Amino acid sequence: MSGQARAAVFLGDGTYEVREFPIPAAPPGGAVLKVEAVGMCGSDVMQFHGQKHVPGECSPVVPGHEIVGRLHEVTPEAAAGWGVAEGDRVCVDEIVKCGRCRACLACGGGLCSNLHLYGYTMGPDHEGGLWGGYGEYMRLLPNTHVMKAPDGLTAAELTVFEPLANALNWVSSVRVGPGDTVVVQGPGHQGLLCAAAALARGASQVVVTGTGADGLRLKTALELGVHHVVDVDAEDAVARVGELTGGRMADVVMDLTPVPATVRTALDLTSMSGARVALAGLKHFTPVDGLLTDLITLKNMSVQGCAGSTPAAMEQAVRLLADRPSIARTMAGTHVTLDTVEHGIALLERRAAGEDAVHVSLVHGD
Repeated sequence: MSGQARAAVFLGDGTYEVREFPIPAAPPGGAVLKVEAVGMCGSDVMQFHGQKHVPGECSPVVPGHEIVGRLHEVTPEAAAGWGVAEGDRVCVDEIVKCGRCRACLACGGGLCSNLHLYGYTMGPDHEGGLWGGYGEYMRLLPNTHVMKAPDGLTAAELTVFEPLANALNWVSSVRVGPGDTVVVQGPGHQGLLCAAAALARGASQVVVTGTGADGLRLKTALELGVHHVVDVDAEDAVARVGELTGGRMADVVMDLTPVPATVRTALDLTSMSGARVALAGLKHFTPVDGLLTDLITLKNMSVQGCAGSTPAAMEQAVRLLADRPSIARTMAGTHVTLDTVEHGIALLERRAAGEDAVHVSLVHGD
């Protein structure tokens, strides 16, 4: 296959380059994707600065794991196995397991010994280099999990499928259900989608907390349908949740902030019996000062670490966007291009003067 494709390469030292690569051919049993859009997230910022946090992560790398595009070339094996054809728009699961190692074959699964993650584990010198969504094209391995995208949404809007899959997995893991009061701390795009996922699971009351700098994000939370938002710079979150619940407090607290102190707040926000806390916001390995573990014991509380999604959650996310496209449209956010990647990073790091975004997508041109 002839032609050139551009891609952003993160060098791992706070810089990046836009390079040209040959448009790849499909690997045996796989496909080539023409990437239309890829969501940008906080883990991309970590990669930008060379901070590694997933197994096998490499640097430099063509990043991007919230991937939506059209199938450019599909081998017969992939077409039959995936139920797709050339030209189909698909959402791509970034996790690729080999399906043959001991962990993959074990009952209940485990960490694949040959795990690949698009946008993380294969560098620019690995078999053509185009293995992440910041490239205009990318190879898809035979064991890739792809899902046909629903109609009626743009590629950029659809990129929220991946963080939504995380959110759906996490609300399931802490058993959010009808009758629950759920508090989400941190209204970044992942926190907002956790709120949307809690609503989809039938939570009776969803509250999102943020700071005075989160005006746009708290407004978006209300547009998603949450019942209340709390500006923690203006009022005490624990007292406010107490008012909203008649003193019963939250059944589930989901902590999505990068601030260690919110872990303490999460424990204070919970009800006195059987509450669940989901810790999903990375604190960059900073200890939590003043953590009172006795609260976990005395409140009979469950604390769950939450990272990543599952294939089932990916499928569920795509179905939910088909059923409730307003989630994707509300979360559409801001778009950048390969020529303005730096602006996208600035938005993620919240250093774009006078500007904020609920979600950032890198959109490739025709």
